[in-house]
Amino acid sequence: MDRRKQWMAFRGRLFIIVGVTSLLIAMFLPNRVPDPLLPLIVVFGVGFVSLAIPWRIWRKLPSLFHRDDMWQ
Repeated sequence: MDRRKQWMAFRGRLFIIVGVTSLLIAMFLPNRVPDPLLPLIVVFGVGFVSLAIPWRIWRKLPSLFHRDDMWQ
């Protein structure tokens, strides 16, 4: 594996860890976070998890919902 792919794998894993950690904190420790910051922590958690998904998968996502049942 070359350096670029190693970095991409490390970055993806790091985004997953940070995103899931922030979501778990928002779910299980809401008393330790000030109330106005709780929605921001959830948005950051979802954002980091979505950043971990490679761009090539995001580009294929609309084609998964395309229905191809044309009757000829």
